[in-house]
Amino acid sequence: MGGGPGRAPPAETRGLKVLVDTSAWVDFFNGSASPERTALAALFESPHQVCTCGVVVSEVFQGLRRTAERGRLAELFLDLELVEPHGIELYFRAADLYRALRERGKTIRSTIDCLIAVLAEEHGCALLARDRDIETILASGVLRLSRWPPEAPPS
Repeated sequence: MGGGPGRAPPAETRGLKVLVDTSAWVDFFNGSASPERTALAALFESPHQVCTCGVVVSEVFQGLRRTAERGRLAELFLDLELVEPHGIELYFRAADLYRALRERGKTIRSTIDCLIAVLAEEHGCALLARDRDIETILASGVLRLSRWPPEAPPS
C-alpha cells in the first residue's frame, strides 16, 4: 500500500491492484514462512494497492482468536480498497466459472473462490492466495486473471 499498513498512497502513485485472499491474510497474521506472507508484506511497502472484498473480510474476522485484535485489524481493513460486485451478473459469472471448470474435470470446492476470482477479474486485480482452488482457477485460463506476485510459483 506504499507507506505501510493503514496508509493508502496518493491515487497518482498507486500501481497495480492486488486482491488478497483469506489464505494469504492467515499466513500474514500468523507469521507463517510462506511466499504469500512475504509477498503481502512487500505489497505494503510498494506503490501497489492492497484490495479486499466482503467475503474475505468476513472470513478473516470470523477467524480472530482474540477480541482485542479486532480494533487494530479493523483499522487496517478500513484503509484497504474494498472491491464489490457491480450486480447480479458477477454471481452468474462465478457459477459459469464453476461449471466450465467442472466440465474440464476440475471441481472447485468453494463457491467463494469462484466469486473472489471473478471479482478480481471484474476490478482488474491480480490475486494473492495460497489456495489450491484459486491456483486451479488461475491455471485454467478461463478468466483474464493473474497471480501476485507474477513470478511466484504455486505453494
